[in-house]
Amino acid sequence: MPDQAITKASWVLEANRNSKAKIILNEGSSRSTKTYSIIQCIILSAGETPGIYSVVRKTLPALKSSAYRDFLEILKNSHIYDPAKHNKSELIYKIKQSEVEFFSIDQWEKVKGRKRRDLFVNEANELTYDDFIQLALRTTGRIYMDYNPSHDKFHWIETKIKTRNDVEVIHSTYNDNPFLEESVKREIERLKETDENLWRIYGEGRMGVLKNLVFSNWKLCDELPEGERIYWLDFGFNNPTSLGEISIRDDDVYCDEIIYERYLNNTDLIAKMKALGINETIKIYADSEDPGRINEIQQAGFNAEGTKKGKDSVSKGIDTMRSRMIYITKRSVNTHKEFRGYKYVEKNGEPTDEPVKFNDHSIDGIRGALYTHINRPMPGVTWV
Repeated sequence: MPDQAITKASWVLEANRNSKAKIILNEGSSRSTKTYSIIQCIILSAGETPGIYSVVRKTLPALKSSAYRDFLEILKNSHIYDPAKHNKSELIYKIKQSEVEFFSIDQWEKVKGRKRRDLFVNEANELTYDDFIQLALRTTGRIYMDYNPSHDKFHWIETKIKTRNDVEVIHSTYNDNPFLEESVKREIERLKETDENLWRIYGEGRMGVLKNLVFSNWKLCDELPEGERIYWLDFGFNNPTSLGEISIRDDDVYCDEIIYERYLNNTDLIAKMKALGINETIKIYADSEDPGRINEIQQAGFNAEGTKKGKDSVSKGIDTMRSRMIYITKRSVNTHKEFRGYKYVEKNGEPTDEPVKFNDHSIDGIRGALYTHINRPMPGVTWV
């Protein structure tokens, strides 16, 4: 399969193709083509050298909405997708004499299963070092990894991977992505003025030092317990649409991310909501800035309404969240990432009361849903 069969390539693809290292660590900023380029590399390698090629992420929903989606998009845009070669139930695609398989760390039988030629660990900093070792022991060829540097200089990638002598680090930023939408580029560059450390992480792709975080009152949990149920919904397109379920129990809040995906129009979103079995009787609190989309969701049979907005609604919503213990399911990896990096704008070295408006799609949804639901008026009373 020649390189010409792959469309929309950046220099990051060639850098990965030319590397002679055992472990190729792709680090950098948000939207720098890291994932896309490694998937292109996997496709090309699978066409040239027979073997098993594994693409892995911490959870299956996150994998499906990121690397797996990119994989199918590349095949279709390059006019080489063949449905006869696609095992959708097992997430396996055959390329000549090779198989490209997709699975998550919570599919333990696959983690400890058959050997593979090459491995791609997507968003590698979500994994534990033990997760990585289990995968690496069954990999005879190259190991590709990608991640956004965080603020943790003691993370195992920093202490146990970068210190090896068989590792190459490929650094890229959003400026290396010639296909990035201008609106997303502007959003990233806005961090230059709003937060130096977030700019280092998401703009320059360097390690930052996060302080003045908004939330410290959150922990991980396995599942949502019984309780009062509602959904949050934050619309996006170039940015992810985030939809999840909340259970309120004994003043604690439990959150479970269900959809976190870019490029969803309302038709796609509604189809996913139906396929995922979103309960049509449970209230969905959706971003009230797009009433047209809310109306379409209502017409599709869902119990949706707009979130309450107004003077100080953001700060009051944050206060509502900070007054309760928040639990987030372990599979909600995108939401974890948001909570870990959500911080206040700093001015003259001091925190303000305003959060940085970046990477906050689940947080916006949760905040709006809780604030609206908890402060909903009594019957016969209207908001002014």
